[in-house]
Amino acid sequence: MIVWINGAFSAGKTSAAGELVDLIPNSTLYDPEVTGAALRTLLPQKRLAEVTDFQDLPIWRRLVVDTAAALLAEMPGVLVVPMTLLRQEYRDEIFGGLASRRIPVRHVALSPEETILRGRIAGREEFPGDAEQSERVRRWAYEHIGAYRDALGWIAQDAYVVDNGPLTPRATAERIADAVRTGSAMPCPIVQS
Repeated sequence: MIVWINGAFSAGKTSAAGELVDLIPNSTLYDPEVTGAALRTLLPQKRLAEVTDFQDLPIWRRLVVDTAAALLAEMPGVLVVPMTLLRQEYRDEIFGGLASRRIPVRHVALSPEETILRGRIAGREEFPGDAEQSERVRRWAYEHIGAYRDALGWIAQDAYVVDNGPLTPRATAERIADAVRTGSAMPCPIVQS
């Protein structure tokens, strides 16, 4: 099983995922950002220049499915995946690929209020000591708030939504673990046809 933690950039996905691994027995963390970073070194610059986000690369979406399946084969249990998916067709492709391998996905969305989200973005320092690079990441996150707000309609249709604005990462993870355990976070009903 996969617990996919979706949400806006800076919503607290990675922090909650780190805590969730401690709460769910036999769980492993897989961050698809690692796959995206690998593609930046594997693909020619010409190909990378054709997209603004590595999620737009079909190879990234295929590798996310393949890597998740391989990790679950190597480490049976629960795979915790913190990754923003703002395009429904990408979610369908990835979750459909997992469904075709009979891997159920519990889709969770973290949804703090926008003022809290903006405060978290302002406080981010992705690259300690490199103010310019950190500011570039913050600008990118701010620019994607609208896209997340627009996507929240379809995300909320199949995801278990958690308003984690007032919650610590640990409390967020506890809420997710409880939803998975009790069945409140149901498997996403996407199937590959």
